[in-house]
Amino acid sequence: MNADRILNLPVPWVEGGQENPADVVISSRVRLARNLSRYPFVNRSTPEERAAVLEAVRRAIEAEPLFRECAWCRLSEMDPVSKGLLVERRLMSPAFLQGSQERVLILDLHGIISVMVNEEDHLRIQVLLGRMALCEALRIASAIDRALYCLDFAFDPEFGFLTSCPTNVGTGLRASAMLHLPALKSSRAIPEIIAQSGRLGLVVRGAYGEGTTSAGALYQVSNQVTLGLTPEELTEKVQAVSSRLVEQEARAREALFNGRHELEDRIWRAWGTLLYARRLGLAEAMECLSLLRMAQEAGLKGPFEKLAWGPLFLAIQPAHVQARKGRMLTEEEAETARAELVREGLGRF
Repeated sequence: MNADRILNLPVPWVEGGQENPADVVISSRVRLARNLSRYPFVNRSTPEERAAVLEAVRRAIEAEPLFRECAWCRLSEMDPVSKGLLVERRLMSPAFLQGSQERVLILDLHGIISVMVNEEDHLRIQVLLGRMALCEALRIASAIDRALYCLDFAFDPEFGFLTSCPTNVGTGLRASAMLHLPALKSSRAIPEIIAQSGRLGLVVRGAYGEGTTSAGALYQVSNQVTLGLTPEELTEKVQAVSSRLVEQEARAREALFNGRHELEDRIWRAWGTLLYARRLGLAEAMECLSLLRMAQEAGLKGPFEKLAWGPLFLAIQPAHVQARKGRMLTEEEAETARAELVREGLGRF
């Protein structure tokens, strides 16, 4: 799959959010880790064993009606920009970029389901939806899981599903919600939130998961362990904590808007930067877009009222900028191209 085809695929978690830009919750994701019982884990397997896993998965997928409309993306045959697009659209993990020749992404052409083969585990089944929809994401992921039981997943009666990472043993489930929390970030409350979440068995990270930053005030809340609770209980826990964060963000925004003139100045400066800058770094562009999204959510009047935040958020990411230019760019060229792209986007309002 090349960059042009990826750019034309739907991105439901981005596009759905445009219906209600006041939502603090951007997206919901459920991911299941599974391993085939008759093969060693990926980190201890040979190329031949990983190829056998891939072949077994291929046969199971082709026999399953749920995967009637899907694409097979063999990473070893894809260029860096195309792979970057898939990461930026959150269809595969950054870690999936590094690894063996036997890594394949199975991609639902509706942009909701993706399956990573031979990542950290033999299978990573992922469902990604817009806004708070963890229960629906779990329902879809569970249906796929049941459909692939013919692969004979590694399972222990006492511990549950067996995975290469001990923290995934049990349900093998990671439920996560991505939230836009600019007021809590501005009030420097995030470190305490991270500490509190850790005590509840949850973790707060950047938008792209482990090891990523929180540019644009985007944070991902997910369960830290998967053992001892059912998938439904884990999902409800993530949803409950996310709901509390939404309430805390609302209170923090109320306090922030008490100094309305200062905040409005920051918002209009962000608009001016995006509208007139000739070079834009990624972090600066995301912080400016974050302020404009908060202005939308607060109902402030201005040319940013109908700003399509989601598509612009994707468009300014490095691989998306390069894909639209059709070549690899230097840092200066990328910043210039990003500024041009943003000016064109804002010029419609």
